[in-house]
Amino acid sequence: MNPPRCKPPRGRSWTAAGKMPVRRARTAFSSLRSSLTRLVALTVLVCAPPLANAESVTAKTYNRLTEAQDLMAANDIEDAIVVLKTLLGDVKADTLDEALTLQMLGYAEMSAERFDQAITHLKRSLALDKLPEKVKYNVGYMVAQLHAAQSEFDEALAFAAEWFKTLDDPLPPQMMFMANIYAQTQRYGEAVPYAERALAEADKPREAWHQLLTAAYFELGRYEQAAATLQRMLRLWPDKSGYWEQLASVYLVLEDESRALATLRIAWLTGALDKASSIRSMVQLAVARGVPEHAARLVEAALEENLLAADEDNLDLLANAWVAAREYDEAIAAFVQLAELEASGTPLVRAANLHIEAGRWGRAEQALREALEAGLDKPGNAWLLLAIACAEQEKFGEGTAALRKAGAFDETRQQAARWRSYIADMRKQHEWQRTYGG
Repeated sequence: MNPPRCKPPRGRSWTAAGKMPVRRARTAFSSLRSSLTRLVALTVLVCAPPLANAESVTAKTYNRLTEAQDLMAANDIEDAIVVLKTLLGDVKADTLDEALTLQMLGYAEMSAERFDQAITHLKRSLALDKLPEKVKYNVGYMVAQLHAAQSEFDEALAFAAEWFKTLDDPLPPQMMFMANIYAQTQRYGEAVPYAERALAEADKPREAWHQLLTAAYFELGRYEQAAATLQRMLRLWPDKSGYWEQLASVYLVLEDESRALATLRIAWLTGALDKASSIRSMVQLAVARGVPEHAARLVEAALEENLLAADEDNLDLLANAWVAAREYDEAIAAFVQLAELEASGTPLVRAANLHIEAGRWGRAEQALREALEAGLDKPGNAWLLLAIACAEQEKFGEGTAALRKAGAFDETRQQAARWRSYIADMRKQHEWQRTYGG
């Protein structure tokens, strides 16, 4: 007798293609951090195994089971269930007839996508212990898949473990079924050997299987093995930006920032890295690794290619990268652009500080006056810097006036008092030299 046709249950299917969680690294690089929510791949395909040898079944039961099977083949599931329930009331208890009727009824309920009822009937069939050994374990596997399809993984494992023991030469999908269940029950150490063996013996690489194994390694703290698996995944699927990000994340967990940066840079050069958050992470890593000029040029390239928006955050990132590289003219240009975008004077104060550090007092004065005109939340510091810039240019009157402004603010009152004495001394020295100097 042919097995009845049935539909696979619509169980949920997950993948771990998203970002893996990583602990905060020593750098400010945290954009790749995100929480790993233990999502692993699960695909449950259910189809009926063959029925037991009909020679041991009474003729009446055999005929009624054949009738029900024909109805199921014609997709007349509800009528088949009526036939089977009627037959269940007629067969003798604790017999093979009852076991096969319950088995077929379980298949029928499964075809109707009533999985709870299907599990109940199939478990009752198994409990009678009348099915031939091969059929019994196939039914147990069916029950395991139904439980897994409904995220009842502890129950699934109870049946799947017994079923797997009966397999002389399990196939890679069967091994991955076990790996999935162990992973879903957070028994990652037991999941790994099944997944490793499945991947080693599979004819074609399965992306979801690699994802599960990587996630299991990560949960077990086996980061070097997680990195090796991700490297293999990137050889197979080099256009998947998420895997580049995950590999960089693992290197950060291993506190190997140079390899993390190299990974992201390769992804950038090959065109696989196109997420703004990933590009920002790469830039932050470059700054942390002491190559800020490289970081700044990456930002510029991303802005030119519209991979990064020319917004406040990214312009600030660009300016700070140039500051770290001590390329002040480029940094100042970025701060000026940022000030225009924000309609705020704060970036101009930062630009003025760079002019001051370079001894360009006139340009610092101009930037500070523009900053004050644009508006500042705390203008006291700008007035103080303006006083210093004016004094260095021997504009003592303007410097003194700026100090009075600075002294009006709590945050700069004490500093203004100290500078007032210093600028007064500078003024006296200047006047003395102009009067008596040669």
